Amino acid sequence: MTLLVALALFAAAFVAGALNAMAGGGTLVTFPALVAAGLPPIIANATSAVSQWPGYVASSLTFRRELAGARALPSMSVASLLGGLVGGGLVTVVSPRLFDALVPWLILLATAMFAFSSTLTRWMSQHAANVGRSTTALLLGQFAVSIYGGFFGGGMGIMMLALYSLFALDTLTRMNALKTWLSVLISGVAVLAFIAAGIVNWPAALVMLAGTIAGGVAGARLARRLPALWLKRVVVALGSLLTLAFFWKAYG
Repeated sequence: MTLLVALALFAAAFVAGALNAMAGGGTLVTFPALVAAGLPPIIANATSAVSQWPGYVASSLTFRRELAGARALPSMSVASLLGGLVGGGLVTVVSPRLFDALVPWLILLATAMFAFSSTLTRWMSQHAANVGRSTTALLLGQFAVSIYGGFFGGGMGIMMLALYSLFALDTLTRMNALKTWLSVLISGVAVLAFIAAGIVNWPAALVMLAGTIAGGVAGARLARRLPALWLKRVVVALGSLLTLAFFWKAYG
């Protein structure tokens, strides 16, 4: 890896860390940057996950008080660990050709999640009364979202908040705290699966790890000053361009 490539990856990771701290969407920066640097998509996906996992841990530490009162934490944690392991395991066995074909759809899904996150969560909240309080259904939903999160991860947090809103699980603050902690578990077991399979590019991962940490610190400070709506629009615009680019690459 040349110095120029390393600097570019650090810069991309810095932006991703800042976005994750302010609005989310870091995967839509780190993954394409790694692909542009010449990594195969599967390696890029695994390396991106490794570089972003410490950010989830740091975020979860700020919600320790809310997590102490979160209901269904043990069962939701188990569902998340199992789903994340399945999703991460699928990445290690799926054929590169199939993964390449799925990438544009995954980026499209992640972008759509960010674009319509408020509408989706609001709609889920309005229909919460019609769902009931089925613990089994909630755990199955968490398991399904965790599989996606372990496999790719973009938009995973939005999916979880929408799921919790549908079941009227708790207050918004506690739902966000639960989402953050479960993201640690989902990404953590997926990362372990990637490391065990030997599909992580460690030089790139370490460079991006430093970038996401630095970006996360800067993003936390900027979050107090910049409107979240602007950041969301930036993420959606970036995701839309990447969706078109990857569709062209895969099917053009």
